[in-house]
Amino acid sequence: MLSPSDRLKEINNLFLQKAFQVNFASVNEYLSKHFDVASYSERSFSRDLNALKELLKQRYPSLEDEMGELIRYARSQYCFYYVRHDISAFPTFSEKELNQLASVIDLNQHLFTDGAGQGIVNKLRAITLENNLTNYHEINAWPSIQLIKEGERSGSDKIKPMLEAIASKACIEFSYQGLAHSSRLKYYQGIPLMIKEYNNGWYTGWYVLMQEVNLQERIVKTNINTLRLFALDRMDQLRRIDMKYMLRFSPDFYPPDYFKNMLGILRNNLVNPDIKPEKVQVRISATSWILEYLTQYPLHVSQKMEVIDNPLSMIITWDIEINVELESFLMRYANDLEVLYPENLRKQIKEKLEHALSMYQ
Repeated sequence: MLSPSDRLKEINNLFLQKAFQVNFASVNEYLSKHFDVASYSERSFSRDLNALKELLKQRYPSLEDEMGELIRYARSQYCFYYVRHDISAFPTFSEKELNQLASVIDLNQHLFTDGAGQGIVNKLRAITLENNLTNYHEINAWPSIQLIKEGERSGSDKIKPMLEAIASKACIEFSYQGLAHSSRLKYYQGIPLMIKEYNNGWYTGWYVLMQEVNLQERIVKTNINTLRLFALDRMDQLRRIDMKYMLRFSPDFYPPDYFKNMLGILRNNLVNPDIKPEKVQVRISATSWILEYLTQYPLHVSQKMEVIDNPLSMIITWDIEINVELESFLMRYANDLEVLYPENLRKQIKEKLEHALSMYQ
């Protein structure tokens, strides 16, 4: 017999499954099929929803203050949903269980290859840290950390103090030095908002998205184009500043949007604060291997593909910011694709290819 508390946990887990549409009919069918629950009524379903709302409110009080009820109804899909994909009415694992799993994997690194074991350990401990952030009762309206592939990342020792600073909206001071020989050691002050894990070519590791602050100004106004990105492994001498700053966000402020219009992580927003995505078009032969690759793995969410008059060619379009990583991609596969638009990007790629060719003459 499924107890009321266990039933709530099951329904909570259904909310966490993206493909499952939560409504009375689907939940009733699920409980009947998996737990032989024969007398589940719409009134019981309504009570369960209210109980989950109350549990979510207790776990994420500031998030509910900001966003309202954390369970909503989508009329177009006839289902209920959590307002954020990373919240849960119940912890999926306890802190003790997560740490035990991490310790077991850490002691058995020989069973893994290519650093996969260390990557899993890092993620389990990051999940533990993320769960502990609810102690601050100041959960942000965006995820504090984004994880990707397995593997050890330099700078991971700074994740815990950085996550705590994100949760408490604390200002930190740190020293920072770029990789170039000409780079000088500089000192910055800022409020960290989000950690981004990234792995693409040389740009590998943990990055911190941060709003710089003027120590004399207590109110900090911010939007996407005022943020900066720092590599965690090049930050040093971290210390918390004992002064409380008030962040004032623009109405549509959502830190992950910093990355949504580009390939990779490197934006030109510091030199061009009004930067906008542009339409970039390339032509690819229908017989090229890269066409199938881009079909299976789009370069960007804005990607569109269309056949042109010549049936042996395909036009691919992206609405994307033009940055060094996009240019590197176009150069890397210049033998397989032709840049058509914008004209200045086409000219730039052509000049780089001509320069590269001249080095072989």
